[in-house]
Amino acid sequence: MKHAHFGRVETSALDGTDVVWESTSRLGDDEVEVRLWAGPSDQPDTEELDALAARLFDLPALDTTARTALRAYLREDRSFIDHHIEEIEDSETVVRLVRDAAGEEVGADSFAAAMRLSGIGLWLSGVSDGSPVILDYVFDPDLSDQILAVKLTRDGTVVSVDWES
Repeated sequence: MKHAHFGRVETSALDGTDVVWESTSRLGDDEVEVRLWAGPSDQPDTEELDALAARLFDLPALDTTARTALRAYLREDRSFIDHHIEEIEDSETVVRLVRDAAGEEVGADSFAAAMRLSGIGLWLSGVSDGSPVILDYVFDPDLSDQILAVKLTRDGTVVSVDWES
């Protein structure tokens, strides 16, 4: 199939789940890896690909939605923040956040603002777990491999935030 944004999307030769298209997008000063995933039985249609492409066309708005979910997640459970403050205490970003907190706990808002979008996974319906758009956020990726994955529907509604590594 040929798509206006993704170009030729071929899934028939796949043995398992794999990337069928990849590119990068810009978000501010950051370059973000974008991958479209499919399985061998997936036969994408134009409507599904259009919906996934639409998420990329307004990446700043999608990032805003995801960051709102990140802040709510971090306010409810500080484990991700505390893990990073304790494990990578020499990180320049951690040092700055602790200093700016002025003796208080590092807040969810400032921590979420320091996180960077590192990748976007777009999953065709045959291989997605109900969340075809997944935004991976990292904190100081040179020092930590921990991710907060914000999972969204095709229309951009947040389904969950999950801690992954």
